[in-house]
Amino acid sequence: MHFINDQEIRSLISMKDIIDTIEDYYLNDGEKKSLVPERLFINDDDNSALLMPSFYEDYYGAKLIGIAPGNATIGEATLRGIFLLNDRKTMKPLAIMDARTITAMRTGAVSGLGMKYLAANDTETIGVIGTGDQGWSHLQAACAVRSVMRVLVYNRSKERLDNFMEKAKGEFPTIRFEISDPEIIVKEAQIIITTTTSKSPVVPYDGQIELTGKHFAGSGAFKSFMQEIPDSIIKEADHIFADTHAAFSECGEMINARKFGHSEETIPELKTLVQRGENEEMKQKITVFKSVGISIFDILTAKLIYERYQSGITV
Repeated sequence: MHFINDQEIRSLISMKDIIDTIEDYYLNDGEKKSLVPERLFINDDDNSALLMPSFYEDYYGAKLIGIAPGNATIGEATLRGIFLLNDRKTMKPLAIMDARTITAMRTGAVSGLGMKYLAANDTETIGVIGTGDQGWSHLQAACAVRSVMRVLVYNRSKERLDNFMEKAKGEFPTIRFEISDPEIIVKEAQIIITTTTSKSPVVPYDGQIELTGKHFAGSGAFKSFMQEIPDSIIKEADHIFADTHAAFSECGEMINARKFGHSEETIPELKTLVQRGENEEMKQKITVFKSVGISIFDILTAKLIYERYQSGITV
């Protein structure tokens, strides 16, 4: 059985590969080949443990992760874990993979798919609030679906911010990166990305900034007491989508959205967004995409990694 680590995963697949894979899953009735049970979610004070099983085509997978939001204050990763990929028929273990990398990349890809269908085609300036693993993967995703020329970046930790800026400038030499603040990001960016575990909104909005044509991609808040995007923007949004309706019971933004008349009936899932096709008029509106993650995204990513690993294909 193979162990496929972070470096190997990133050498085998690109962000665009995952975006295309998830999009193809929804466009080609992939759900008929999958089984996606509910995940087991256990809270331990501020920490969380998750077990996320999934079945797709010839594979069975299970992701076991632990999330410790407080690690961000001590310079440690907030998420750690493993993904076990098995043969679906025999249940023979095939590979163990770094779940931290899979989670970061597939979450970025899901939000990237949201950007593809909801963000303005002429987007050049984006803002990233939160510079951990998810901030990086979301930057990659935005650059995979739009011709990004300028990135405004904010993080409370100067060390993490500086590390992100150095890495970003090396990876994307033609893009201009600027250290910024949330107020400027909301005012100047066309795509506003939030990847924090904040308990209070990190996106400021007092009704004075013109939001038309802006897209908000929130993926950090995953508990009921967490919220990155304020109620004021949820209320103003013309179109809201979520990767799964589980968001209505899991994250602050969607729980609060019920106050403004939203429900599972009014906020479609990612599947519906993709199957409807691109809508140019919608891209000129105020749009929000909320992601909390489901296990099918993990096994789609793991399958791609494993098959590339077996065939020796790299990016």
